[in-house]
Amino acid sequence: MKDTGLLTVLDETFEILDQLMEKDRTLIHSREVGKITFTGKGIARITGLTNVKFEELIRFPDNKLGIAFNLDPDEVAVVMLGDSKDIKAGQEVYRTGRVMEVPVGEVLLGRVVDPMGRPLDEQGPIHSQENRSIEREAPGIMERAPVNVPLQTGIQVVDALIPIGRGQRELILGDRQTGKTAIALDTIINQKDKDVI
Repeated sequence: MKDTGLLTVLDETFEILDQLMEKDRTLIHSREVGKITFTGKGIARITGLTNVKFEELIRFPDNKLGIAFNLDPDEVAVVMLGDSKDIKAGQEVYRTGRVMEVPVGEVLLGRVVDPMGRPLDEQGPIHSQENRSIEREAPGIMERAPVNVPLQTGIQVVDALIPIGRGQRELILGDRQTGKTAIALDTIINQKDKDVI
């Protein structure tokens, strides 16, 4: 005894899938193309990208990337990410429709990465579950965890007079050659084996 109801549903499903696949083949994929008019000092000026968004990634030849920063009516100024010596006027560039994102999460602990989140430490690729925009809005003050655990700098005067909390931002001001870097480095060294990132 055959179950014709199930066969009918399957036939209809496959027919719909075939129609969708055929329809997808007829779509023309377009992308906005621009032309480089000037390059120098890590900046490229581009015409033809009329719909580009602020901070959108722009793809250059050889898969190099740049970030659109100055949006004028006639041209876009793009900050190059990485080496730009092979980028020349007259070359074509493409919009990506994406903003700059980097991997985040515990997989980055102990790793050395460049500003784009690519590993530099020869420990293999980073397999992050999540990426986040580099220009995302910081959480509001009420959304942040409270600062309630002290951070021992190892400098008794600082720890006694100006206690610093873990997670707190701290600005070190002073004239040249007064020991600002020494304070920061001593504080970093003192965090060894204290479960501080």
